[in-house]
Amino acid sequence: MSRKIKTEISGRGLPLFLQRAIGTMAMLMMGCMLISVPGATSLSDDDGAVDDKANISTIEKLQLNIFINYDEHTQPTVGGQPTNISLGLSVNYIDIDELDGKITLHCWLNARWKDESHIWNASEYDNITKVHMSGHKLWKPQITLFNSAVEEGNFLVSTQLILSSDGSVLWVTPAVYTAYCSLNMRNWPYDEQTCKLKIGTWSMNHIDAVYNKENHELNYENVVESTEWEILSGLTKFVHKDIYNYIEFTFRVKRRSSMYTAVIYTPAICIVILALSTFWLPPQMGEKILLNGILIVLISAFLMYFAQLLPVLAENTPLIVVFYSASLLLLSLSMIIEVVVLYLATAQHKRRLPDFLKNLLNGKLGTWLFLSYFSNESESMTARNGNGIIKELDDHVYENADEPINPLDINSEVPSARALQYDWVLLATAVDRICFLGFGLVFAVLCIVYGV
Repeated sequence: MSRKIKTEISGRGLPLFLQRAIGTMAMLMMGCMLISVPGATSLSDDDGAVDDKANISTIEKLQLNIFINYDEHTQPTVGGQPTNISLGLSVNYIDIDELDGKITLHCWLNARWKDESHIWNASEYDNITKVHMSGHKLWKPQITLFNSAVEEGNFLVSTQLILSSDGSVLWVTPAVYTAYCSLNMRNWPYDEQTCKLKIGTWSMNHIDAVYNKENHELNYENVVESTEWEILSGLTKFVHKDIYNYIEFTFRVKRRSSMYTAVIYTPAICIVILALSTFWLPPQMGEKILLNGILIVLISAFLMYFAQLLPVLAENTPLIVVFYSASLLLLSLSMIIEVVVLYLATAQHKRRLPDFLKNLLNGKLGTWLFLSYFSNESESMTARNGNGIIKELDDHVYENADEPINPLDINSEVPSARALQYDWVLLATAVDRICFLGFGLVFAVLCIVYGV
């Protein structure tokens, strides 16, 4: 009887398919019981969390702690006071557009402020005192250029920030500022200009933010030397307005003018020399008018060049432009005078030169004008011809003669028509010499006044 019971319990007497079914059900019941045991799965999860926490670096722990419940759009305060911001500029390149009256600076802008919500004990984090943070994770001021000359504004690139353990924040970002500048072109191209950059933020008034009055830096030691401009000095100034505060950076710059000296001033000196040399050419030479005409065209070309290069509505007209304009007027007057001189020297005159003019030309005035080598008597030239008349006088007087005259022939007599012509040539030469002195004095005054 007992053997029969054991056989039934062990299932040996059951069919094979029933034994397999009972075994499968038993395994399913044991799996369900294991899953229902409290803490069975949470234990494995806790083990993974411990491993992950152990793998977190010290910097990540620091960031997790200091950014708990932090809103990057909320402006930080120190002791309930407005945020104190310090600004600095490091200039790399500077350029001035004279036509538009704008100054452009390529620079590095650095801003400093303090955030009490991001202070930590460095000893608790492996002595980490500084952390580099992404620009969108921390609050930063919306700094812009108040006197910007571009429509899209001068907004800054969102670069990384440096956060220190005492809560101070440093933001260094590249910037290209273009501002309006009132230019004084009076001494161009040896001019010095003073331009200002007014940097602040429109989003915060003086109640929200205060710009430090002293801790503002301006560095221009690394400016590219190949530019046209040289920075002579730079100043920073805190400006307090009724609503907004800003920092005013003032630059005093000087133009490097070596190229302009060769391109503008050297031709000006050559024009003066050539203009004066026309008065020493023989009075009957038509080339004098041709030379003056060439100089007038040359000066007109320079004035057109200045019109393309310089602003039309400048505060003051450059002195060199005034010099070229005055030279154009003088050369135009010289052209008229040379036409008169050419007429006096070449026309067939039928009237004698007035006696008072002959006396002046043969007196001290003639000596001062270096006319003493000309003969002042037109009735008889024999004795003077015997003493020798220079080739220049021979050209002046005898080129219009009807018959060939040998000035070295002592027995020859100059006809009255020739003597008459000679006096007028002498007068034309005197006019040239007087104009040389007058124009030379005027050009000297222009060169001194306008710095040529």
